[in-house]
Amino acid sequence: MIYQFAHSTDPGLARDNNEDSLAIDMPTQLAVLADGMGGYNAGEVASGMATAFIKSEMSRWLVQAGKNANAREVRRALEICVDNANRSIFNAAASNPQYTGMGTTLVVGVFHEGRLMLGHIGDSRCYRLRAEEFSQITKDHSLLQEQIDAGLITPEQAATSLNKTL
Repeated sequence: MIYQFAHSTDPGLARDNNEDSLAIDMPTQLAVLADGMGGYNAGEVASGMATAFIKSEMSRWLVQAGKNANAREVRRALEICVDNANRSIFNAAASNPQYTGMGTTLVVGVFHEGRLMLGHIGDSRCYRLRAEEFSQITKDHSLLQEQIDAGLITPEQAATSLNKTL
């Protein structure tokens, strides 16, 4: 099966710079999206590091593993790549004062054996387009989403919540 990838980024309404970073590797059917955490130092650096690192390492692993890799092995490779990218970002932030506190959200997907293997961290989202309709397939890792899940607020209340920027 041949997949098509499309993307669009936007800096949003609160900031002038766009901290989004995207990497796609068509031969291995890998897509990585990261969004630097706004309001923190060097978010664009963190998102760029995450996408570059994961694309490089995961693509290399997928080429070496080839069609022999099973879903559990692909998932474990994704976990290792994300963990290593996180360590790299953390170490860069610890060794460079201008990067102190930098971070990023992440969505990474691999199409493998006709299925999407997906991982995500933070409040960047993945949507599926099917029959000309988008549906959200990830759930935010955020305080706001926890409040919705706990029944403390409704999705409508969340849309105007002051915690939206946390």
